[in-house]
Amino acid sequence: MTKTAPANIVSFSGGKDSTAMLLMLIEKGYPIDKIVFADTLEEFPEMYEYIAKVEKYINRKIIKVSPKTTFSKWFYGLAVKGKHKGKMRGFPPNNAHCYWSREVKDYTLKKYCYGQNVYLGIAYDEPNRIKEHPKFNALYPLNEWKMTEADCLSFLRQRDLHNSLYDRFQRLGCWFCPKQRKTSLKSLWQFYPYLWLKLKVLANESPCGFGRDLNKLELEFKGELI
Repeated sequence: MTKTAPANIVSFSGGKDSTAMLLMLIEKGYPIDKIVFADTLEEFPEMYEYIAKVEKYINRKIIKVSPKTTFSKWFYGLAVKGKHKGKMRGFPPNNAHCYWSREVKDYTLKKYCYGQNVYLGIAYDEPNRIKEHPKFNALYPLNEWKMTEADCLSFLRQRDLHNSLYDRFQRLGCWFCPKQRKTSLKSLWQFYPYLWLKLKVLANESPCGFGRDLNKLELEFKGELI
């Protein structure tokens, strides 16, 4: 029986690095069978608009892979193991790995990409993020091409494919991430008030809180904190 060759999959997050990698792979003629986006279901509206823009630019479909559950169900659900077993999850502690990223990105992609070749957008100046993935063959083209994060931003601007979310956030991800910087939280408060209010509700209901006093931050953002 002839063994089927592994597929070549691009892991696309919508961020500058993975987008620059995708475009460069296409321009250089690398083999690409699928382009996959792990949808957290909690993306900013601009992210979905950007994905559509990239699809139009490359004239290819980007497959959205969704998790089996929602963040709300996971947040209010009970931990099934560890010292917090049987207790409501809420937000993960700031010093712990993000369980939501693990569930919707790590696990989902590993399952979808099992046994395949996967292009991962890790910039040349982020060597600490490069690692082995036992479930698939990880490839790091940006590192091979020595493209830094700044190079990726410049590359995309030259092609009018700058993601507008970078005008408000240094890093892209879930709007409720407890590990995001104060400047990102200020952007959330300023430009997405409905999400800011939702975040305050979640912070109040989370067993371990949010890790920061959002009411105090709000006063600071308003210029009322002395």
